[in-house]
Amino acid sequence: MDSQAWTERLHQEIPITKAIGINVAELSAQNIKVSAPLANNINVHQTAFAGSIYTVGIVAGWTLLSSYLRAININATVVASKADIQYKRPIAGDIVATCEFAEKAPETIWLPLFTQKKPARHPLSIQFYNNETLLAHLHATFYIKPQ
Repeated sequence: MDSQAWTERLHQEIPITKAIGINVAELSAQNIKVSAPLANNINVHQTAFAGSIYTVGIVAGWTLLSSYLRAININATVVASKADIQYKRPIAGDIVATCEFAEKAPETIWLPLFTQKKPARHPLSIQFYNNETLLAHLHATFYIKPQ
């Protein structure tokens, strides 16, 4: 699936992603960029709503993992199990989250557990930048259960 197909899947399966305008802008085997327009996510301070920032980050991590699992033909359920976000500065434009795997082959962590019929947990670091300035940072752990 390409980035547009993932955007459509998100909008169909997770309705809030359509309401806040989430778009999978870039997607490869190792990284992802997800965005959402400020206009759909503005708060009383005319900056991005914190809950929307968090949602865009979780969606970025979930989509990266789900896409990777699909690409290597592993049928699994992915859910966020723990997350902590640090808001460094207000986001005064579109929300843009980026995420990449720390390892080149993350399945090497999961497969030994999957062969024992055990779920895996995978931490991801999701960043929100404006040019070179870090605006927010989300540390999330995702639970991966093979089907």
